[in-house]
Amino acid sequence: MTASTALAPSTAPNIIQGGMGIGVSSWRLARRVARRGEIGVISGTGIDSVVVRELQEGDPHDRRRMLAEYPDDEIAGHLIDRFYRPEGMPPGESYDLLNMQGFEPSIRAQRILAAATYTEVRLAAEGHEGTVGMNLLAKLKRYTLPCIYGALLAGVDIVSIGAGIPLEEARQIPKLAAGEPAALRLDVDTSQAPDGEDTADDTYVYRFDPADVLGPAPPTLDRPLFLPIISSDALARIMDAKLPDERVDGWVVEGPVAGGHNAPPRNKNYTEDGTPLYDERDEADLEAIRSLGKPFYLAGGYGSPEGLRAAHEAGAAGIQVGSLFSLADESGYPPSTTRRLIRGLHNGEIEVSTDGRASSTGFPFKVLTADGTLADAEVRERRARICDLGYLREPYLDEEGRLMGRCPAEPVKTYTSRGGDREETEGRACLCNALMANIGLGQQRGTRAEPPLFTGGDALEDLPLGSAEDPQYDADDVLNYLYEDVRPPRVSSPLRRPQPAD
Repeated sequence: MTASTALAPSTAPNIIQGGMGIGVSSWRLARRVARRGEIGVISGTGIDSVVVRELQEGDPHDRRRMLAEYPDDEIAGHLIDRFYRPEGMPPGESYDLLNMQGFEPSIRAQRILAAATYTEVRLAAEGHEGTVGMNLLAKLKRYTLPCIYGALLAGVDIVSIGAGIPLEEARQIPKLAAGEPAALRLDVDTSQAPDGEDTADDTYVYRFDPADVLGPAPPTLDRPLFLPIISSDALARIMDAKLPDERVDGWVVEGPVAGGHNAPPRNKNYTEDGTPLYDERDEADLEAIRSLGKPFYLAGGYGSPEGLRAAHEAGAAGIQVGSLFSLADESGYPPSTTRRLIRGLHNGEIEVSTDGRASSTGFPFKVLTADGTLADAEVRERRARICDLGYLREPYLDEEGRLMGRCPAEPVKTYTSRGGDREETEGRACLCNALMANIGLGQQRGTRAEPPLFTGGDALEDLPLGSAEDPQYDADDVLNYLYEDVRPPRVSSPLRRPQPAD
């Protein structure tokens, strides 16, 4: 991984490999991209569940070797003793699950998440000195702080956070690097709160203390670069005005054709089936972002040689590419899945659609219309609603004043009994279980396995790599394609890793 030195203009990365879903931006993919001199990114979302399921599958990626290096010996040993199965999972058996992270956190759950993240970053960084980043969702505040701390212990170079406005996260990262306690405010629904209950904005926070992981004197760690993922110049200006210069190091500016979660349309217009309708108001003013004087990368529709050239002409340092990398050999998808998706996209049997209802976050979500997945309304309706991972649960205060969680993708009766609006449950898919199924780690429930739900950006509609006859390509093929007839420019404002204090 990079040392705490500046990236010279002639060597500054032009391409960020985007963070995608649960485990799709795998350590294998990030490692390969970083070895090529670009920015390889792992996904921190759901990484604790990924690790414990892999341990139950016989530890195919040797995470036990990474855990042996982890400084919290007790929790590393617990994970191996509790979840490792040398012979793997018997056919048809269900995975043992972790306890859900609470809004009033369990220290043990925090320690497990930090350790799991550490293994992913360390695997991605092994054997090279390239740049490795981690992607998180601002919506998942219960997971952010311990996940970042585990990544810091592993020496992560960059942290990117999207699907929200990560102002507070930017303030907390330096605290974690200094070994200090950190906290994120929770947006709690207090409409059911008992009379007299204190519902001030600063009442409910999620707290994390590095001392709970490493004892009373945690080490001082290098602060990573922080690159918020934004969709508008207005958000960039707000964050730039509210945060000191050293808190934000650059931007990833993402348009609505990107895969995964997208920002809602600013015109608030949707079709009857919930598909968002975007217009020119959803296009960021790149000159306004450029005027802030920090490097920025463009994402969503820029994954081509023409896109890379256009980004440079707009003053960007480069591009972030997710969808093309998601189907590369090194992604977290099983080989049979990438072959199926590549073949279906080339044959026209699979299309990219924006679903305004699938995600319980409320953000539009890009889906690939593959048969047998939750993109199919019939499959979605047949699936018994269950919420046993709970990453997207949102906090509320119940009638007894307890801080609890609910998700509109859980059973309708359960959601409404917790004060939720029945209309919010319509059309929702369980992304947590579906994204685990995407990477071959779906839960088995009796004779039925959890169905997947694949995502990808509009760029996959005209997939430039692979073919129906030969549905395969790797990360090198993606990079070679992106650099086709493109000369790496001299970047005037390269990313600079924060310098350690004297």
